Amino acid sequence: MTTSRASDLNLLMVHADDHAPVLADGLAESTACGQSIPTQSDEASHFWDEGGDPNDIEVQRWGVIAPQGPEGDRLLALIKPLMAHRQAQQQGEPIKVYRAPPQMTQDEAMRWKKREFDTGADLNIEVPRYQLILGDLDQVPLALQQVQASDGYVGRLAFDKEEDYAAYVDKVLRWERSAAGRDKPDSLFFTVHDGTAATAVGHRALVAPGVEVVRRRQRSGQYPAKDIVEFGDPVTPSPDELLARAEGQEASVLFTLSHGEGAPRGGWSSPEEQRRRQGAMSFGREGRICGDDLRSRPFMPGGVWFMLACYGAGTPNSSAYKHWLAALAAAGQFRGKPEAVLAGLPGPRDRPFTSALAQAVLANPNGPLGFMSHIDLAWTYSFQELDSGATNRPARYMAITRSILKRDRVGVAMRELLRFFDQTNVELTSLYDQEARQRSAGEPVQVDAARQGHLWMLRQDLAAYVLLGDPAVRLPDGGSAGGPTSPAATAAPITVTTAAAAEPASPAATPAPITVTTAPVAEPASPAPAPAAIVAAPGPAAVAAASSDSFAIPAPAASAARPAVPVADTPRDAAVDASQVVLEEAVAQCILADLAVTSAAARVGLSRDALTQLVARYREIGRRALVGGE
Repeated sequence: MTTSRASDLNLLMVHADDHAPVLADGLAESTACGQSIPTQSDEASHFWDEGGDPNDIEVQRWGVIAPQGPEGDRLLALIKPLMAHRQAQQQGEPIKVYRAPPQMTQDEAMRWKKREFDTGADLNIEVPRYQLILGDLDQVPLALQQVQASDGYVGRLAFDKEEDYAAYVDKVLRWERSAAGRDKPDSLFFTVHDGTAATAVGHRALVAPGVEVVRRRQRSGQYPAKDIVEFGDPVTPSPDELLARAEGQEASVLFTLSHGEGAPRGGWSSPEEQRRRQGAMSFGREGRICGDDLRSRPFMPGGVWFMLACYGAGTPNSSAYKHWLAALAAAGQFRGKPEAVLAGLPGPRDRPFTSALAQAVLANPNGPLGFMSHIDLAWTYSFQELDSGATNRPARYMAITRSILKRDRVGVAMRELLRFFDQTNVELTSLYDQEARQRSAGEPVQVDAARQGHLWMLRQDLAAYVLLGDPAVRLPDGGSAGGPTSPAATAAPITVTTAAAAEPASPAATPAPITVTTAPVAEPASPAPAPAAIVAAPGPAAVAAASSDSFAIPAPAASAARPAVPVADTPRDAAVDASQVVLEEAVAQCILADLAVTSAAARVGLSRDALTQLVARYREIGRRALVGGE
């Protein structure tokens, strides 16, 4: 087996043709020295109430960031059942929709955030902390996702096929109505032991000590997994071993360590082939797992998958390491050619993209609800820090799995990793600031180049981890109502209206507002319905309604949605119609499940005050019955 020095920088990527590592021996730690980060004057700020429950959507709010123009309208129409569900069942308030341009630098993304998302004009109580980005990396840029994730819970839905959006939405809604979740899910850890230095270091520094940590915490009741399973043949890695285990592993969490496939030595034959294969999970000479393998077969149904590999989540338009690798080559510190490492980047006329593997497994009706992985080159640096002497940090990944297992929403779990990016960024910036102050004061400049280089490398590595899927999903709770195959009401029609306006001339231009409205109480059927037609050019009054988009379910007329139910004592043998059952369930939820009254009222089409009065009357009648009254 190939060995690697503890201080080497190892890359988790292989050539797609022969599965040989792109960097077989790694890079010396000194190669990370001398790097700098762009100056960012507009730092993101925290504006939510940190004292609130991070998993409470009614408090934290849920919103959507969509592309500008007709493309954004189309994607919004495809996820309308999910938007209706989040509003009616969990939030009880209109869903905010924001529009973003297709290209932004990080500085432009921060300015967009301050201008369009967090204007500072109010307390921002309605600003959503859960943010679902719609569209691929060429439709809403990666820079915006990274900026928004600095203090929000951010995920992305990106599919090449329209039907995949509907399939994912239907899967989420089926599981959120499901009672099939286990009392305690399992935690799986899989390593591809392909004999390369990078996977050997990954297992030695991350997986093995991480599993030891969680098993110790499980014994003390602090890691809520039923079983902790570490697997992966140490001699002959096999895709079949992982596929067989994941097929029957329902509503659990999977962590995998492997190489991701990069470009073959001769380059990709076409952009289409690159989008289909890049980021596939490599098993060395034993093959790969690609998107086509996971489109239809069961794989972690209702669970969450964290895949640690190069390009596992997708490929950006440019690598954060491009200039660094070129500088190393010019200085004679890089034994290979930078273009070989960066051969997987799109050409000048090609687009960045999310991986076909991630798209397929998320669209799979029997696949996971969330997928976490890396966009760009994935190094061993994020769990093997060198600024303090080759210190292994497996716990930051184990914290993600623990958060998922205790049924935090996946956006909350992802913050367990991204908060280390925030810490690293602050530490690195402080070193540059100290250097600048010494220069301005005419003092001798003392530069710790090695420490700066290590922190720069760690920052870049952590910044490229992203969440694909709705950040509000979580592992199913065995106590939730309904079943995975229980019948659902037919979704009511939803109409999208948008102002007819020209595309903004620059990223700074303000997008035209859009208003999305839906008819009351619409749980989507399975499978999800086809999207409704988009109606363009409403009148001026509709356009001027708000500065940001909104998604609202209007209150129904008393006689339209359901017959009125008299609040009176009912004989035991009296017939109870379906509307009474629905109403009774809403009242019971408020009493027994502590469901937010706003959300329960929205579900049955009543005002908050009306439902509160019904709850009081229900309790009064019940108490009289307990003491022999009516």
